[in-house]
Amino acid sequence: MFESFILGAVQGVAEWLPISSEAMIILVKNNFFFDGAGVGEHIREAIFLHLGTLLAAVIYFWPKIKVLIRSLFNYRYESTTSKKYLQFIIVASAVSGLVGMGLIWVVEHYESFFANQRSLNFFVAAFLLITALLLFLSERTKKVAKTDPTTKDSLVTGIFQGFAAIPGISRSGSTIASMGLLGFDKVWALETSFILSIPLVLGANIVLNSGEFLAFNVTHLVAILSSCVFGYLTIAALLNIVKKIRFSYFVAVFSLIIFMVTILFI
Repeated sequence: MFESFILGAVQGVAEWLPISSEAMIILVKNNFFFDGAGVGEHIREAIFLHLGTLLAAVIYFWPKIKVLIRSLFNYRYESTTSKKYLQFIIVASAVSGLVGMGLIWVVEHYESFFANQRSLNFFVAAFLLITALLLFLSERTKKVAKTDPTTKDSLVTGIFQGFAAIPGISRSGSTIASMGLLGFDKVWALETSFILSIPLVLGANIVLNSGEFLAFNVTHLVAILSSCVFGYLTIAALLNIVKKIRFSYFVAVFSLIIFMVTILFI
């Protein structure tokens, strides 16, 4: 029960920060709650915990989500702007799902490479540095305040989000970076990243974790509620400070801390 609460809290806080909540779950499991499971199983557990942050996103962004649902059922009569945004969400989510499932298969197929505790920590830290680099490049890109996405934008964003199946590549970080590189406003990109998580997480759990729903118990409930509460609080906090921080520096420092702790203590 305690482990479920802690893992849910880690998921809730890390999901919206560009530090890869999947990687954080794996690191916590690998270093504090080691159970002998492979990295593939840890990825599936992390995806299940995403249900809590999915619920948090739905609650926080319900007015916008309600508009999107209405637009979907009244697509023919919607404005061009609404249609383009809806198309962006649908196409990006579909592309992310295809890319993500392929990468999950690769990781699970070669999970023996991650069996060592130190090597897994180093792997995660290295890919966090890649996330930091992507964010750094996007932060240096001149923004044109785009809020009218094209098909190309949805394909690029979907591919970047799909890369988050690799532990250490942050879903929020990669999507924010891709939209930043494409010239979108930072706040718009952050909010859209939150909304993009909803169909992706729902679809991933239907495909990968259908058995967990059949075996649902109090432990699962604690984990999801913990993830939801901490995720909701993190959304509110992050939207308030998004214009004041450089995500790339934050992720880079976090990665270096993982490197140093692993070298010195593990």
